[in-house]
Amino acid sequence: MKTRKTIWFVVSLFIVLSMALAACQPAATSTPAEPAAATTAPTTAPTEAQVQAATKAPEPTAEPTKVQEPAQVEKVRIAIAKDESSANPYTYVTGYPGWYMMMLQYDTLYQVNAKGEPSPWLATEVKPAADGLSYEITLRDGVKWHDGTAFTANDIKFAFGYYIEKKIGRFSRDLRLVESVEIVDDTHIVIKMTAPSPSFTFQILVDVPIIPEHIWKDVVDPKEEVFETNIGTGPYKLVEHKADQYYRFEANDDYFAGKPLVKEIQFIQFSDDAGMIAALQGKEVDMISRSVPPEQVDLLGAIQGIKIQAGAEFSTSQLVFDTQTAPFDQLEVRQAIDLAINKQDLVDTVYLGAATVGNPGYTHPSHPSVNTALAAKYDPEAAKALLEQAGLKDSDGDGVREFEGQPMKYELITPAGNSLRLRMAELIKEMLAAVGIAVDVAAVESTTWENQVWPEFDVAKGRNYQMAMWGWSASTGTDPAQLPQLIHSDNAIGSLNITGYQSATLDEIGNELLKTTEAEALKKQVQDLQAAIAEEVPFVTLVYPNGNYAYWAEVYDGWVFVTGQGVLSRLSFIPASSQP
Repeated sequence: MKTRKTIWFVVSLFIVLSMALAACQPAATSTPAEPAAATTAPTTAPTEAQVQAATKAPEPTAEPTKVQEPAQVEKVRIAIAKDESSANPYTYVTGYPGWYMMMLQYDTLYQVNAKGEPSPWLATEVKPAADGLSYEITLRDGVKWHDGTAFTANDIKFAFGYYIEKKIGRFSRDLRLVESVEIVDDTHIVIKMTAPSPSFTFQILVDVPIIPEHIWKDVVDPKEEVFETNIGTGPYKLVEHKADQYYRFEANDDYFAGKPLVKEIQFIQFSDDAGMIAALQGKEVDMISRSVPPEQVDLLGAIQGIKIQAGAEFSTSQLVFDTQTAPFDQLEVRQAIDLAINKQDLVDTVYLGAATVGNPGYTHPSHPSVNTALAAKYDPEAAKALLEQAGLKDSDGDGVREFEGQPMKYELITPAGNSLRLRMAELIKEMLAAVGIAVDVAAVESTTWENQVWPEFDVAKGRNYQMAMWGWSASTGTDPAQLPQLIHSDNAIGSLNITGYQSATLDEIGNELLKTTEAEALKKQVQDLQAAIAEEVPFVTLVYPNGNYAYWAEVYDGWVFVTGQGVLSRLSFIPASSQP
């Protein structure tokens, strides 16, 4: 077995070579979480007070005050790690930064504020019915599309219908419970539901980008359509894209929330972390979209003019396995793997303390709905005992246990361009070896990694891996009612169940959760589901990395850190006077 010193020499050599060559494919983050939805209506309707407690809209924000806004910054250049195609709702690729790049162009009915709380945006008021089956929505007046066409209620009705008809994993699932959108007049609609949804605010109001009817109505195949420029109502419009090179976004100076603070945003693609950092140091870019590796934070922060925005995020780093193949279909094996991994060591060694130890129930410890009775456990002796009880012994004394006569040796795939995940994979290899499980770490190109774990981003297409490093973007941790999508055996609900896990217990809790809108009952069911996940171990949540975003303050210093999500959102580019 290699010593940690040897491992870190190999990893350090990899990083040096990466910086010199800057040629590996980036490690793509996952696509945005595809929300689950209830498939049956509740047997009893919630009371009006219950619905109000769970889904009442915040008070509408006042129209932006006309004040003297600061002069626009001419240009900000942002480093990204992967091409995001034409960056519209049907073509963007990754949850981060692709979804956020797309959302600079398109607005939603609600927008989260800096605290991560949903606030009115295109909608100014939302009134739920007592039974949770309809919502009266008042729309902001005077909003225009980028081409000057007036935005109206017809666009909401069209957009919802289009997403439902032209299936797309994320937004079609967001809208699965929408029965109809009825237009009252240009600024008033009624959304009718087939069943109440505990995630109405996050899934429908916050998540669904509104597209214009006059542009999209004749688009037959949205995944193949490439517009000359994307037309939205957002603060920016995409005006140029050179595949695998860069994007240029120009400010929408007529934006309803005020003239954007930056005139032009360029997103420039690099192959890996090292290339981005070198570009920042050389002033080839002004900001890095990806969180800076922990060992670089102090180094970059010591450079005069560079600032670091830091904070906790709800994105995850996980170890996943194909639970439909042996031996990962055995509870004792999954539990032993979990117990053998020292998550605090990963935080201290890989992230230099700039991360939070993973909750075995998935939800971030700072989230209000977290089950506080759960905590990560590290007990390699207990892991060995579980494996012994399962009859998995090292019969030939070579340090590796056998399963059905074969050594317990498995491939662990990780994206080659992500040095942090590679480091964690090497440490996990060492930790599992200590309990008799051998691991071969395979650093692969990001597209290969994605296709093996989540082919075409569709869990119905199965999987082709044994073990993998993985991670979900912040959206899966922001709304606790979306937890069933990670573990439900019904692909329509468990749209992020990349481990193929099947459990009658988890399905039952998930089904009840998805029918609940009363706030306290929902919180209890979320906590019950966390406890069941911690017991059954369909995956191992390792850490929640902190966000560390480096930028040249002399170029632009208006970055807003959204709790749990980071700085790359429209809030960083619109006047403070009009932010929610």
